[in-house]
Amino acid sequence: MTEYSNPRLPEHVNNSERRPFREFLWLTGGVLGAVVIGVLVLGLAAQWVAPKIPFAYESGLSQPLVATLAGDAQPGDARIAAYLQGLADRIAAAQGLPKDMPIQVHYVDDDTVNALATLGGHVLVYRGLLQRLPHENALTMVLSHEIAHVTHRDPIVSLGRGVVVAAAVAALVGVSSNSLADQVVGEAGTLTQLGFSRSQERAADKTGLAAVAALYGHTGGASDLYVVLREESGRSAGAAAFFQTHPDLNGRIASISELSRRNGWPLRGRITPLPDWLATALGSGHHPAP
Repeated sequence: MTEYSNPRLPEHVNNSERRPFREFLWLTGGVLGAVVIGVLVLGLAAQWVAPKIPFAYESGLSQPLVATLAGDAQPGDARIAAYLQGLADRIAAAQGLPKDMPIQVHYVDDDTVNALATLGGHVLVYRGLLQRLPHENALTMVLSHEIAHVTHRDPIVSLGRGVVVAAAVAALVGVSSNSLADQVVGEAGTLTQLGFSRSQERAADKTGLAAVAALYGHTGGASDLYVVLREESGRSAGAAAFFQTHPDLNGRIASISELSRRNGWPLRGRITPLPDWLATALGSGHHPAP
């Protein structure tokens, strides 16, 4: 009878020195590490990346807010919105915005003393602020400043690194911007709570004031916006919203004069009144120019 044995094979025979599972772990870890580093670098470079994100994707991200505003709009608001939009169109042209970056102004019938720019070229102007503006020059400064934020692509930078990274990936792989909006932005309220850095605010002041000078031939009345708000801060808690997003009003008043002198823009000129019908449309809270 033949006897069988199971001898131990030498180490070098049919026994690879490689460890596939260990190599898989190393490879997976290396890929994940590279992805994490890439995302961190992309996040830190958000200010550089933001202008590279297609504006159409940014517009898609703003749809939750647009839907909310459309649902809240009142029939009597249309004339006010049309007036604001016409003024914004002139400002956008003065700032040289391309046609694929349209500005859409929304009138919000609320006591909040504020105006803000958010994703997709949407600018919100609240009744509480309009009621306190003394003339159109001050209103133009408000709109021009907010539109300048859009020009500089500040909203998408301020929304955070997560959106910039997600939007960049979505643009590359073809993910729907509406789907991205649901996943990243969530509720529309997020888009009305953006804050800008002091450097962004200074840049928006400069670009905005240049448009005011281009439209009127002077910057007279632009600083009245901040004078009115400064005075309002002592009388109404409603102005707090504007101060949170537009800090250091005294500094802004001084910077308007400084920018005007530096660029040769006249500080005085004819002040354009607000339309007569606007006070009635806004209600009894409107404060006429002194």
